Order: sequence, then structure tokens, then C-alpha cells
Amino acid sequence: MDDHIGLGMRRIILKAMILKIIGEKPTYGYEIIKEVERRTNGRWTPSPGSIYPALDSLESKGWIKSEESERRKLYTITPKGKAALERLKAKWLEQVQEITRFFEAVIEEDDS
Repeated sequence: MDDHIGLGMRRIILKAMILKIIGEKPTYGYEIIKEVERRTNGRWTPSPGSIYPALDSLESKGWIKSEESERRKLYTITPKGKAALERLKAKWLEQVQEITRFFEAVIEEDDS
């Protein structure tokens, strides 16, 4: 992902993407990496060093749970995680709308 996006923002985006992916079907960590890469058209391939700490963080919040299976962990979203994802989506939509209003105001001022 672009270097100009701060590390904190990348972590937030990654956690939301993980919740979205796991919410669609139970998934292994490596599959999450490949799915993020696919959904970003190859622009971002998160490393295991970013995926697994994010998964641990989400699990500690109770937003996802894991089950050991053949030396791998299968991750599933919890009801608490589904609710968190909905809150994140609503918050981001609100922020996108605010940014859009800001740029519209800037553009309108330039047209004068």
C-alpha cells in the first residue's frame, strides 16, 4: 500500500478488511493475505508480520475466534465482530461524506 498512508491507518484498514473477509466465510491467515492482495488488485500484499498481530488483536477483542486445524488456525467472525464491522463501515461512510463536502467547498470556491 502507498507509503503516504500512515502505519496507523493501514492497521485500521487491514483490521476492517480482515473482518469483512472472515465475515464472508471462515478463513485461514494465508488466505486472508491472498484475498487482500486480490481485492486491492495487487497493490497491497500484507506481510504475515502484519496479518497475524492484527488477527491476535481482533481475537483479543472478541471480534473473531480461531480454531486449530492441522497446525493452522481457521478464523471466524463473532456477532461482536459483525457489529464492530457495521460500526466501522458507518463511521467511514460518514468520514467519506465529510471529505467529499470539504472538497466540493474547495472546488466551488475555485470556480468563483
